[in-house]
Amino acid sequence: MKAALVLAVVVAALAAPAGAAAHATVVSTAPEQGAALPREPGRVVFRFSENVETRFGAVRVFDARGRRVDRGATTQPNASSAAVTLRPGLPDGPYTATYRVVSADSHPVRGGFTFTVGRSGGRPAAAVAGLLGNDGAGPVTDTAFSVVKGAAYAATALLAGGALFAWLAWMPPPGPARRRWRGIGVGAGLAGAALAAAGLVLQGAEAGGTSFWSALDPDVLHDVLATGFGRAWAVWMAAFVTLAVVLAPGRRGRAPVAVAAAAVAALVITPAFAGHANATDPRALMLATDALHVAAMSAWVGGVAVLVLVLPLATRQLGTGERTRLLATVVARFSTIALAAVGTLVATGVLQSVVHLQAFGDLVSTGYGRAILIKSALVLLLVAAGTVNHRRTLPRLRERAGAGETPGGPGLALRRVIRGELALMAVAIGVTAALVGYAPPAGSTAGPASRSADLGPARLEMTVAPARVGANDIHLYLLDRRSGAQYDRPKKVDVTARLPAKGIGPLKLEARKTGPGHYTVPSATLAPAGDWRLEVDALVSEFDQYTATVGVSVR
Repeated sequence: MKAALVLAVVVAALAAPAGAAAHATVVSTAPEQGAALPREPGRVVFRFSENVETRFGAVRVFDARGRRVDRGATTQPNASSAAVTLRPGLPDGPYTATYRVVSADSHPVRGGFTFTVGRSGGRPAAAVAGLLGNDGAGPVTDTAFSVVKGAAYAATALLAGGALFAWLAWMPPPGPARRRWRGIGVGAGLAGAALAAAGLVLQGAEAGGTSFWSALDPDVLHDVLATGFGRAWAVWMAAFVTLAVVLAPGRRGRAPVAVAAAAVAALVITPAFAGHANATDPRALMLATDALHVAAMSAWVGGVAVLVLVLPLATRQLGTGERTRLLATVVARFSTIALAAVGTLVATGVLQSVVHLQAFGDLVSTGYGRAILIKSALVLLLVAAGTVNHRRTLPRLRERAGAGETPGGPGLALRRVIRGELALMAVAIGVTAALVGYAPPAGSTAGPASRSADLGPARLEMTVAPARVGANDIHLYLLDRRSGAQYDRPKKVDVTARLPAKGIGPLKLEARKTGPGHYTVPSATLAPAGDWRLEVDALVSEFDQYTATVGVSVR
């Protein structure tokens, strides 16, 4: 099967550079990161690479002690900006501005930067990481959302794939097989509607950084439905309900068929508007690619489900020769559909991966990349199983059908293989749900990285800005761990950078003293992307030297 060879080359294609980011990233701020201002700026503005939602987030500004100095609600000067006004009469000193917004692909993004007003007095600004540390929904909500997404994709595959199978390959005849086909559709429709409703609530919890039960608040749900991704989940739920009603017993005629066709189209198109495709340029191409990917997945998974769950009921009602002929005919038709589905999955999957991955190394260094590798391996196994059916089992079934014999060994082998395929597909759908939840490497949140560590009797506060490949400004603040005052005893401070994954380093970085307990490494080159380790050595006396190591992710 040529599709297997094509799929084997997919990984090589993933090394191409990314064409766009999928999460909102900060493109500029006012004031600028690290700016030293003669007086307070009046307000703080973050400008992003795409439209953002601020209903569930906020822009906040803190002084060196972590106290809020902003006033009023977060505003949006335009769809891709977020701002907040500051209190008048702020004293001189360092300040930290943070943001938490929801990007167009429905994922919360957050970060921040520091600036100073007047003379800072050497005191470090509050750490961005500490201010944002507990601002999330938590692992339970994150896991529940991934499970709901995976189950909703499975319901979509059963409904849309079952309908496509009936239109293109085989419609179960009236009787037990038709009743089971309808029953599976109704069950999947009702389950999908319930899952979509849960998804709306979990979206509110995820976006607002709260619990599922808190997100049941009518005001929160109203805010979710006012967003693009909230409306997408609502349309998905309506499509599920529509198909459950249309497939209920007694529904016949052209009108229900037309309604069902529209609902199936909504099922495969809508997920794109609540995910990465809706925030990636060229948007129209990525939306179409995502919809084709879901349609191909549904045709393949739903078709296999019909073969496993419905077709055996129909064959039991037939005589020996007719049973084998029906089995061979339906499997042959589905093989053609499956081949087209595999080709579409590979083509759309490669395009999506090339857009969302920045480098070949992202396949193993990021959760998004590892999910792609797992999914590719599963598809390879499924292609191998389909190849066995197409080249070995199907010809033998046709021979037995021509001779008027029972399916026999080939029929038993077919049953075992397609059951295995269905199990692998369930795992692949779970991986797809995880893939939707991961932030693509190309869309990593921008902003400085703030880290802290103990350095002997001192506390080290480090900021690396913008934590991106290329030139970065590194600020080191040393505080006495007991009194909180500036720790100004070191005679010399050295910084060493390493990137263990690439075998890079040690790289010596010159740290300049710019104030009591304050050291700066201007324009330190950190490249390529990866998890860097920065080692700080503080020489206090001939006999005392303290060392601390922190990790910084550079994208």
